Amino acid sequence: MRLPAAGLAMLLVAAPAFAQVVLDAKPTVKVESGEGATSRLLLSEPDRTKHRVTITRRDGRYFWTSREDRELLHHGSGAFHYFIEPGGGGYIKVFDTRTLPESMRDPGPRFRYMEHLTLWLGTITYWGASDEFRLDTDGPANKR
Repeated sequence: MRLPAAGLAMLLVAAPAFAQVVLDAKPTVKVESGEGATSRLLLSEPDRTKHRVTITRRDGRYFWTSREDRELLHHGSGAFHYFIEPGGGGYIKVFDTRTLPESMRDPGPRFRYMEHLTLWLGTITYWGASDEFRLDTDGPANKR
């Protein structure tokens, strides 16, 4: 009986914490801004992949997986969800377009987002969209 118990203990120690993907999306636009200049760039497919944003949820806490796995605080306000890095490194804002009247909705993915990073006294902001955004672990993914 000792062997199975030891194997089970090793399995439990080695198993990573369950991580649910909340948002995994590629931006289409990048804006860099500083005291001397601001530039706007439409991203190529390789750059979109390179600058993708990923937020995961583990043990009821949110993490900016694509940015050094920094912990995020979540705050919902109407049609917006804010994921804020408490150290001042930036935030992600997600907007559900279904809160708009149908006549005001742009075609395309249901969720729009912006990822805002602060670097010294400058900023980088990415804009993108996704059809999937999932906050809870029990319900189905929020889809278009």
